[in-house]
Amino acid sequence: MSNTLSDELYMRRALELAEKGRCTARPNPKVGCVLVQENNIIGEGWHVRAGTPHAEINALYQAGSQANGSTAYVTLEPCAHHGKTPPCCDALINAGVRRVVIASEDPFPQVNGKGIERLRKAGINVEIGLLQKEAEELNCGFLSRVRRGRPWVRAKIGMSLDGRTALADGRSKWITSAKSREDVHKWRLSSCAILTGIGTVLADDPQLTARVSHDMNLSPLRIILDSQLRTPLKAKVLDKTAPTLIVHHPDVQDIKLTRCSTFMMS
Repeated sequence: MSNTLSDELYMRRALELAEKGRCTARPNPKVGCVLVQENNIIGEGWHVRAGTPHAEINALYQAGSQANGSTAYVTLEPCAHHGKTPPCCDALINAGVRRVVIASEDPFPQVNGKGIERLRKAGINVEIGLLQKEAEELNCGFLSRVRRGRPWVRAKIGMSLDGRTALADGRSKWITSAKSREDVHKWRLSSCAILTGIGTVLADDPQLTARVSHDMNLSPLRIILDSQLRTPLKAKVLDKTAPTLIVHHPDVQDIKLTRCSTFMMS
């Protein structure tokens, strides 16, 4: 097997590992890392949750002293700053990794090439761009927020072939299948927020949670566009199973809602 094919094989494995953090790593990017020594994987890791060790640290912990002289395959540029955890590039340097293959550079201002620069200054061979498209698709939301200052938005619309979402008299009926509804909850779980308007809240009283996990702490932020603060206090979006943000007109106030601790207003 050629070196190029071997590199792609290990990077695809790193992408598989990064995928494991799809529903838990937010708002951080999903990252996977594979450490290889003499064509053998000696360590694997992914970023599980914000505030916990990054993918590189988990892989280094698994590899131990075998990491010295190894090649690291990372789906995103190793961080170069002290956040909630120390810089990953320093950990790779201190472990004696001799080569680092990176799928995508990290545009986050505190990284943005600094991790690559530090690795190279330490004498490590750094290669960039292998399976970059796949790595960036995995982190489309994070990259959109950093590069454009805007979230990555997905629209979920259940409608009939004639463009209807309910009966003519306004009664709502199931249009989508049980399988598609299950799929929607999986997409919810991998998102940072779920947004809807007050019309939907009043008509359907949705819960807007991701009901495919027993850990309700994973349910994303619920955002309600409610200019006149018409959200009923008994609405399911105020059931305390997930945080809720209501966006309203600044001139509108409601003493009942402002005293409610289940959501924030802005």
